[in-house]
Amino acid sequence: MGYNISVTHSTSGKEIVLEVEETYTVASVLEVLVENLQLKDRFVLATGDNRILNPEITLKEAGVAENAQLILMPDPTGGQAR
Repeated sequence: MGYNISVTHSTSGKEIVLEVEETYTVASVLEVLVENLQLKDRFVLATGDNRILNPEITLKEAGVAENAQLILMPDPTGGQAR
């Protein structure tokens, strides 16, 4: 069963609510956000305390629960989106 999370785009301030499953990977959520917002640079997802989430783990493994507030921010290592 899915649940909602909120993601704030750090550069525009836009907030996006997504319905996700705990088995989704962080990378799959990033992919949807990058596509929907038509972003060119690489981005990462971080928690409210700026802990960057590993794209290879699931939302459950990352501790992302219902109504979580995440931040979509430019990848601090830089580079273009794949």
